[in-house]
Amino acid sequence: MQTTQNKHSFWFKASILSISIDSTVSGVVSGAIPLMVRSFPNAPQAIVESISSLPSLAIMLAVMISPFVTNKIGYKKTVLIGLAISFLAGIAPAFVPNIYLILAFRFIFGLGIGLLNPLSYSIVAYFYDGDERSSMYGLIGTVSNFASWILTGLVGVLLQFSWHYSFLTYFVLLAILILVYFILPEMDIQPAAKGKKEKTNFSAMDHRVYYLAIVMFFLFMVWMTFNQKFGLLVTSKGYGNASQATYILSLTAPIGMIIGIFFGLIHKWLKNALLPLAMFMMALLLLVTATSNSLLVSTFGVVFAAAFFTCCSTSIFLRVSEITPKALNNAASSIELIVVNIGIFVAPYFMSLIGSRIGNNNPDMILTVCAIILIILVIVMISGHFLGHKQQNSQSTTSQE
Repeated sequence: MQTTQNKHSFWFKASILSISIDSTVSGVVSGAIPLMVRSFPNAPQAIVESISSLPSLAIMLAVMISPFVTNKIGYKKTVLIGLAISFLAGIAPAFVPNIYLILAFRFIFGLGIGLLNPLSYSIVAYFYDGDERSSMYGLIGTVSNFASWILTGLVGVLLQFSWHYSFLTYFVLLAILILVYFILPEMDIQPAAKGKKEKTNFSAMDHRVYYLAIVMFFLFMVWMTFNQKFGLLVTSKGYGNASQATYILSLTAPIGMIIGIFFGLIHKWLKNALLPLAMFMMALLLLVTATSNSLLVSTFGVVFAAAFFTCCSTSIFLRVSEITPKALNNAASSIELIVVNIGIFVAPYFMSLIGSRIGNNNPDMILTVCAIILIILVIVMISGHFLGHKQQNSQSTTSQE
């Protein structure tokens, strides 16, 4: 039996936001790897370590097919199927003694997560508009960061008993499944049949979705590089050690949570100016961090860069939802998520290539390159904005004549 809820109620919003937890659960069991390596001495260590990375491959594959699945069976059924698959495959390693069978379940787990991945944004866009939508988009980041913090801590507690128990953390997905089943209604994502039927394929997508996907690709590639190079920067300059660098980077999660809470208000104030402004400030902070010789200044750079990064990524997802018809929202979110994963994957190779080309692979130089990439993106965005307005004005003048 399904309860009909007001879409502005706490439980209705909680059921939607809980879906975003899926984006954080994949890697929470990484802490079990050292114990699993000891439990499977005959398996290559790289094979055991892949329990953390293997779901990412499956997630990317499932994200690609998620729009087609939702077009066939709708949002709610896709969410329930994804949650059921990821829950059952997630807890299965707790009861399985074979590493290769565990890896198979981890791949299936990733497929379930991939089906869900774009849907938290798509469902928010389906139910909400305006300032309420921007507030909900901000809260998606807050909920996912908070869940990651709580679940990682829970895994740490369960590991004191056995690495098998750490996989029981995925019972959280069963709780989300129950919440979604009883709270969320069925959602008709097919366009209303008024005269001509809207296209629901990728050719109907607004070209700005692909442009924003390119921005997202470079944004996440830069952010991943920043995270990878920060520890090397601190240790190579000699003003801190690896533990201090790791602690500073750990501050990015709570900063993301705080910015998520206030994102709606920030966006209400700055509107579409938020993305280029936040990206420019992020570039400046990367330069500050790259030239820093102080742990205090570097901490300042990391904390505020994380804040502006959260503003950038959330702004892009929000903008994509605003320029996309509801029938194509899941496809648009899938495109953004696919390029995010590609950007994260190619980051070390791309930056290594750039470093080789300029003859300098030092962390401070690579972070400077990252800042330059962001500044170029800002210039392109501002130029595109003014060119677009100029074309609109010329077209309106022509039509008046």
